[in-house]
Amino acid sequence: MKKQSFSSHAKKMTIACSILAASVSFGASAFAFSDLKGNPAEAKINALHEKGIINGMSNGKFAPKFKMTYGQAIQVIVSGLELKAQPSDSKASDFFDNVKDKSWFASAFLTAKQHGLSLDRNVNPNGSITRAQFAHLLTQGLLSKGTFPVTKMYFEISDDDKLSAEVNNSLQILLNTHIISLEAGSKFRPNDAITRAEAAVWIHDAAEFAKKVITPANQTPAPVYEKVEVAIVKAADGVNKVSLTVNNLPNPGYGLLIQKIEFNKDKTAVIYYTVTTPDPDKMYPQVISKATVVTYLPDDYKPVAKFVPTAPAK
Repeated sequence: MKKQSFSSHAKKMTIACSILAASVSFGASAFAFSDLKGNPAEAKINALHEKGIINGMSNGKFAPKFKMTYGQAIQVIVSGLELKAQPSDSKASDFFDNVKDKSWFASAFLTAKQHGLSLDRNVNPNGSITRAQFAHLLTQGLLSKGTFPVTKMYFEISDDDKLSAEVNNSLQILLNTHIISLEAGSKFRPNDAITRAEAAVWIHDAAEFAKKVITPANQTPAPVYEKVEVAIVKAADGVNKVSLTVNNLPNPGYGLLIQKIEFNKDKTAVIYYTVTTPDPDKMYPQVISKATVVTYLPDDYKPVAKFVPTAPAK
């Protein structure tokens, strides 16, 4: 009996040890890098690592304070934003003098070029990339994925005196979408090399934003704009001016159109309105906008606005 008891106990211990070993192995994946403990970016870096978007340097370390290279930056932007390569017979070396076609980042450079990211032909993939350069490329990557609304708030950047208008616009987009933030004194440090930790945080937040907000370029959004503001102003004796306004439109290319007005016996005038879509041949700034349409009614009729989902092109 004692022998059986010992054998049974041994089996239980073996099973317990196996479970413990499995737990330790599983837990290790949650703390992928030994030099991130206590780092504010730890959770986001580990999340990117688990998805295969970003890797460490060596010996289980991430090197969060190291400068990110151009090659690493392009790879993480393309991978993090899920920019898809387009079928092509072209090679990275066709567009970049210093990118070898067998390098680990060659396909990322080619994909970035296909998506319109502004990379110089003589870019050095092993050189460091500044915070402003990374932010500009990140914004271009986001914009290549589709459309998204951006508030019109302008952020004063105290050290932006050397930034081009294009780069400053990219920073404004990232600031308005809360993907990046300014430091004390409204500083951005645009010319400082971006660290691996900083880049990882921006990529993580940009990817989350893209997933939740961006309408893919190959899809037509089908919003419902039933929230409308109705304003009534006396225009003349017996006539009222009625204005319908819809807020939170994706860009200034959207508009309003009154399809018809029904005059009912109960003295209500039902105004059927729709939201028109932007002209596909024009470019519009991606800023949250509003649109207004006006009509005139007899002053003894009460306007009632009713949204019509089907919207003809503007």
